[in-house]
Amino acid sequence: MAERGVAVVTGASSGIGAATAVALSAAGFEAVLGARRVDRLAEVADRCGGPVRVAALDVTDDASVSAFCAQVGDCRVLVNNAGGALGLDPIAEADLGRWQEMYDTNVLGTLRMTRALLPALDASGDGHVVVVGSIAGIEPYPGGAGYNAAKAAQHAFAEVLRRETVDRPVKVSEVQP
Repeated sequence: MAERGVAVVTGASSGIGAATAVALSAAGFEAVLGARRVDRLAEVADRCGGPVRVAALDVTDDASVSAFCAQVGDCRVLVNNAGGALGLDPIAEADLGRWQEMYDTNVLGTLRMTRALLPALDASGDGHVVVVGSIAGIEPYPGGAGYNAAKAAQHAFAEVLRRETVDRPVKVSEVQP
């Protein structure tokens, strides 16, 4: 294990997740990277430079989350980054399947991962949950109602988790790119 402990990053195969994984590794964490696109995780792991583990992870699937988290062991940081926006349909033409997928990935995926790793984060004595939300959860835009609503729900999740862990050794942060 790295000097600063284990940091888990979901959605680590590209973008913010990949950059976060590289930064955490450079800061002395052992990065545990999860994403559906495992082939891309190998490329990110090569850029990390420190101890790193990669595993398949679909945050919308309970069995995948359980299998992934069973491999993590100790955990000091969880970065809930997996998510995404699907479509720009106006509400009158909303695709319920896309809305369901955005909620399941952004909101319920954050719940699944946090719930699974919270005992390890508590046990670390200095845990930290990071929720990667979006300014879209605060500042909605036409055609984005499904994504806006999912990111607003993630914001509420982070606020509630912060209040529920105030007397525990777990910090909660939200980033809203």
